[in-house]
Amino acid sequence: MKRWLAAGLTTAAASGAAVLFHSVLVAPRELKLNHRDIVLHRLPAAFDGYEILHLSDLHIGSPAPGAEQALRAAAMEADLVVCTGDMVERVRYADACGRLLATTRSQDGIVCIPGNHDNKAIRLARGSKTMWECFRAHGVRPLINEGFALERGDDRLWIVGVDDPYGDHADLGRALSAVPPDEAVILLAHSPDIASSLQPGQADLVMTGHCHGGQVRTPWGPIFTRTRRRFPDVLGLQTIDGTPYQMSGGLGSSIPLRFLCPPEATLVRLVRPPSAP
Repeated sequence: MKRWLAAGLTTAAASGAAVLFHSVLVAPRELKLNHRDIVLHRLPAAFDGYEILHLSDLHIGSPAPGAEQALRAAAMEADLVVCTGDMVERVRYADACGRLLATTRSQDGIVCIPGNHDNKAIRLARGSKTMWECFRAHGVRPLINEGFALERGDDRLWIVGVDDPYGDHADLGRALSAVPPDEAVILLAHSPDIASSLQPGQADLVMTGHCHGGQVRTPWGPIFTRTRRRFPDVLGLQTIDGTPYQMSGGLGSSIPLRFLCPPEATLVRLVRPPSAP
């Protein structure tokens, strides 16, 4: 009996060590490339099939940066590239991050929004604008409580970026101020907690990061969501208060630990309903 118990404990310890080794040293360097169709009822005809490469949470300068993954994801050509925050740990890494994002290929460019780590980096740099200057120099357009319209003939699709909802930086009213009420909106927000401020119908699709899919998951979902509000899940396509949310698992993280949740990038294809004229 003692021998069986000892053998069982040895096997359990070896299994635990193998899982820990993979979760710390292997999984954070993996990359899952997703393709996802999302139906938008107000999508203009000219944007049917429009593709957006969703990147998030590079955490350049951290123990588990997503630089390697970003370079691999750059092979996924898209109409537009969006990065939903937490790009750097310190402002000094902004130039490297801008260069990484600039390796992507897109017709309509690259846009990004701030995350809580980006805002912390700026605070540590005493409010320096260097990060955004570096990004713009590499062709990356920051959207901070503002938006713009993509145009295809007479059709328009709005891309709106809101600042991180933590720290009272987000200003949805300002971000959406130029958007006509009957036009389609893709809202970029670092955290899905923006749902607590978003009114029904203000956005047709919200794209978020921050949660890293929970980073450590069970087969039944995330253990932690990293959010103030409790969501059933924080990975992939979710519906919150009637609005679709595309939630990224992120490319990097500040903590080198992942389980059942590899780094990921998603190529989203926007499509109109089959019954749309």
